[in-house]
Amino acid sequence: MALTREKKADLIEEYGRRLARAQVMIWSRFGNLPTPVVNTLRNQLRGLHAEVMVVKNTLMGRALEEAGLPVEPSLMAGPYMVTFVYDDIASVAKTLSDFARLNPAFEIAGGLVGGKYADAAQVQSLSTLPSREQILAQVLGGLQAPMRGLVNVLAGTIRGLVTVLNERAKQLEGAN
Repeated sequence: MALTREKKADLIEEYGRRLARAQVMIWSRFGNLPTPVVNTLRNQLRGLHAEVMVVKNTLMGRALEEAGLPVEPSLMAGPYMVTFVYDDIASVAKTLSDFARLNPAFEIAGGLVGGKYADAAQVQSLSTLPSREQILAQVLGGLQAPMRGLVNVLAGTIRGLVTVLNERAKQLEGAN
């Protein structure tokens, strides 16, 4: 069924909105996966602030051109699903990698990271990055370490003063 010109314009506009919001886009071949399996993936990704959709290649190519992003010809031939990642890149990449491992018909083909083309291996490497929560915990630990050290130094000085005062009080009690 052919799309009308208006419907095509709407799709290009929709793709453009998603491209503008997404930090990373990941293209995947999905073979003959049953719809319930694809819906399971969609639900997992929705919880990670990402969404996946089957795209029309020529219309996606136009949306990429309009957004000033590179159009990789290898990703514009054949049926593809595009995952738009809006938040935690590592968690989404891990979810897609795990899904591909469990479903041989699903294959990560490449993507756009930072406005540049990334091949499948580079996209797979995103799954080894620490999650957003892990990075925040590391930063927080790094910020707390100097403060903890300062508190220990100050507490040590006060402990030393209290010890000296206690010993002096014992000396004065013994002299009386």
